[in-house]
Amino acid sequence: MQVLHKMERDILAHPSLLLADDNPALLETLIEMLEPSYRVAAALCNGASVLENVSALRPDLVILDISLGDLTGFEVARRLKDIGCSAKIIFLSVHEDIDFVNAAFELGACGYVFKSRITADLTKAIDTVFSGGQFASIYSQWIH
Repeated sequence: MQVLHKMERDILAHPSLLLADDNPALLETLIEMLEPSYRVAAALCNGASVLENVSALRPDLVILDISLGDLTGFEVARRLKDIGCSAKIIFLSVHEDIDFVNAAFELGACGYVFKSRITADLTKAIDTVFSGGQFASIYSQWIH
C-alpha cells in the first residue's frame, strides 16, 4: 500500500485551478466561490499570462473565458494542447450558443459553463470533470 505524503494528499483533496478571465471583478468572485473547495493557483487577466505561467503553475484544471482580450480562450486552449499541457479545460463564457459549446469540446475541453449559470453549474462542472466526465450548462438546462 502506498502512503501519500501530506502535501500529495492536499493536492488530491484540493485540485489546483488556474482561472483566466479579462474581468478582474469576476476573477475575485470566482476565487471567493472556489477557494473553500479548490486551490486557486492563479487568476490571470489575459491569454498570454496563461501561456507564460502554466508550465510553472502546473494546474490540474484551467478555467478559460472565451473572450480574453489579447487571445481567444479557444486559441489559448489550442496552444496549451500544442505545448503538451495535461490540465483539463473548462470554458466559462457569456456565449450560450450550441456552436460555441461544440467548438469547445472539439478543442478537447471537458466542460463549458455559461456565465449566467456560474452559481448553479461551475462547481458541478469542476467535480464532474475531476470525476472523468464532461459537463455543459446547455445540457443541465435541458435536464431541469
